[in-house]
Amino acid sequence: MIKYGVNDISKTRSPLPVTIDKNKYTFDYPCESASDCTDYFIKFYPGKYKIEAYGASGGTSKERVSSYRLPTGGCISDDDVKKVNGNTICYQRGSIGGAGGYVSGTILLKKLTFAYATIGGKGIFGGRPHLYDSDECFYPENMIIGGYGGGGKSANHPDGSGSGGGQTALKFVKNDLWHRVLVGGGGGCDTIDGDYGEYDDGSGGAGGGKVAQGWFKSSVYNGNYVANSTFGFTFGSGESARRHGSRNENGVHLYNEYSDIVGAGGGWFGGFSSMDYNSGSGGGSSWILEKDAIIPPDNITAHDDFYNPIDTQPYAFQKTGQYLFEDAKYVSGVWEGNGRLVVSILEQIPITDKVSYKNKFYIPFAMIYLGLC
Repeated sequence: MIKYGVNDISKTRSPLPVTIDKNKYTFDYPCESASDCTDYFIKFYPGKYKIEAYGASGGTSKERVSSYRLPTGGCISDDDVKKVNGNTICYQRGSIGGAGGYVSGTILLKKLTFAYATIGGKGIFGGRPHLYDSDECFYPENMIIGGYGGGGKSANHPDGSGSGGGQTALKFVKNDLWHRVLVGGGGGCDTIDGDYGEYDDGSGGAGGGKVAQGWFKSSVYNGNYVANSTFGFTFGSGESARRHGSRNENGVHLYNEYSDIVGAGGGWFGGFSSMDYNSGSGGGSSWILEKDAIIPPDNITAHDDFYNPIDTQPYAFQKTGQYLFEDAKYVSGVWEGNGRLVVSILEQIPITDKVSYKNKFYIPFAMIYLGLC
């Protein structure tokens, strides 16, 4: 069994959007705002679980986003999407946002385990009037906010620009980036309207996969700036638009005369912004702690979406520890909208450890308030 709550109940909808179907718990995005939200807390009792995460999609100028768009044209099959209960279709329109990724695995937890879940918020396509191609369009207070979970901001343009989708992530023991054990990458986003396959087709890349997508410029795919298991814009966050180009030495260094510059998707490592008015942005990578996982060595520095350093720590777990997943599966570009986390109980183990869980971990007030401890 599991029990759950939220950190800041004042930000959430009531009732919480958690669906229970026998032994399956589906955690949907709990907040009204796509960018200002809070995390779930989940108390796992000993047992075997399947965990599935779907990253959020990027902002899009059209009615929807598409399933993973192949660089050579077309998309992954609808069957591939359905196999993981995705919700996208092959939508061949120009300048659309990237879909979020899927990742799953099974894990045997032999003792009570306290976890945190970030559900990614979808990117936003929008723009404020009266600000057009000026420095003010790149001021943070005037930008289009990225989705909760590390989505990058887009610069303001009155015709619209898209922000990045947020990651969906499960963390064990502590609620920070270095304790993530399973991450579904968020999708990149698009520029203003364009025609599919034409010069103004600037679509965002899909989130997810061990290697996320880059972006499309004038309908041509650019895979030179992609997020993977050890590399990306930064650990956790997608890049925001900047007038004078990226502050990351590995990013795109362009001066932007125009302001329809878009933000990138969050993930294990977040995606890069193209810094180009006729291009989309990159998706964030997915990741899961399993025997074949690549863990960045030594200390890992996390930055915010403008590449200001936040903190530096080593990754918290090892591949020989108690939090190792099996049966890992990655599928990129299968999810539209806010992210989702699904927890299925495969087997329950009787509790034999009588040590109080509260003596080992901090139990947030919201959990006590909801009667879940």
